[in-house]
Amino acid sequence: MTLHGALSIIVTVKPGMEKELADLLQQIEKDPGHNPLLPFAQIDSIHFARFVICPTRPDARGRIIPSCLVFTTNYDQPLADHLQKLTTITGPGLWKVFSYTDPFPGGPFDPNNLAAFLDRHSIKANTFYVGVANRSVQQIRQDAQLRDDIQQFLDHNGKRLETKDAQDIREEIRQFLSTRPGATPTGKPSPGQTWTHEPNPDNTASYTLSRIARLSLAVILSLALSPIIIPLALIWVLILLYQELTRPNIKCSIEKDHLEQLLERETGIVQNQFSAFGDLKPGWIRYYTIMTLLRLTNFLAPYLFSKGSLSGIPSVHFARWLIINEGRQMLFLSNYDGNSEGYLRDFIDIAGKQLTLLFSNTIGYPRTVLMVFGGAKDANGFMAWARQNQLITNVWYSANPSVTVKNIFQNAKIRKGLYGSMTERAARDWLQLF
Repeated sequence: MTLHGALSIIVTVKPGMEKELADLLQQIEKDPGHNPLLPFAQIDSIHFARFVICPTRPDARGRIIPSCLVFTTNYDQPLADHLQKLTTITGPGLWKVFSYTDPFPGGPFDPNNLAAFLDRHSIKANTFYVGVANRSVQQIRQDAQLRDDIQQFLDHNGKRLETKDAQDIREEIRQFLSTRPGATPTGKPSPGQTWTHEPNPDNTASYTLSRIARLSLAVILSLALSPIIIPLALIWVLILLYQELTRPNIKCSIEKDHLEQLLERETGIVQNQFSAFGDLKPGWIRYYTIMTLLRLTNFLAPYLFSKGSLSGIPSVHFARWLIINEGRQMLFLSNYDGNSEGYLRDFIDIAGKQLTLLFSNTIGYPRTVLMVFGGAKDANGFMAWARQNQLITNVWYSANPSVTVKNIFQNAKIRKGLYGSMTERAARDWLQLF
């Protein structure tokens, strides 16, 4: 099982350099995988990468926060290996990009100084969601190629296979794959390899046991502290309810020019990205509420959202929440399938209550009651809030841009179905995956 990480680097942009930095990133965006400055495609551990410039803006109390550059990756662990590839393969390009930020070492490119710089400005995500079923970049690519190879075989031999039983068709597919030139053991069977036994999975027993132990400990501690926690929680909820009902509800609006610029960045036919940057509602009650909710969500995510579905939304590959600028702002970044209109509608129709718990702590979110009721139910208000806070993503890279979350799970079933024996009915069901 491949574990994933979320690298987040956030640095202040030098005053007056926003335009030059944006122009440089625009050149990279023309070909984010293979451009000479930052050839992300050469790093085999990156699922997604992005650069976002967060503009200068006042926080909820009117204090100016300078513009910052956000660089993020979703990668296959370990982190040390990922950082080593970043500094060696894309090091000179990252050095040039970050030269527009302050503080920065300056001078000629130095991989050691770059590694230290990335480490100093790395921020751990408060909540990190993974929807790709713990599969590496290469596994996803190889599974997709395997499916394409089988589909080509079926298309080419369709007439001849019409009269055959499902088990016989499956056996022909296995024989076809065993003789494919250039096949590899992890992607497709090598020549002469048989399909008599399912491959041994990676040892995940200790990881699963650790998750169970953590969850059990949390439950035990919660029960033990319940006489203290419950009264405090009730008081906390009453304070939040009072704030919700008495404080003014700030309205957001959709600016046509901003919306057009956002939609122009949706260049992916299958996948797209979403970047949003909102001000947290002021006060220590709100701050500790959102921090508690994000930590709880991050802890429970592997148990509640382990089937490729974020609060019921089945199209999200990765997502992260970060509280930045001394707790004054929230940054939300995600990679998803489809277009932003459908994506935001899923927030309203499928995950309104769950995500309202988090987003209702930002300025301009539609009025809520107990942080659950209302909120996204105001569809127009939610869309205005989302679009007003959505940022233009300056650079976005995807390693497997034509593969959806649904494809990833379906392709994994196809591979698994090549091993072991099957009944006729099971073989028919397996063939329905094509």
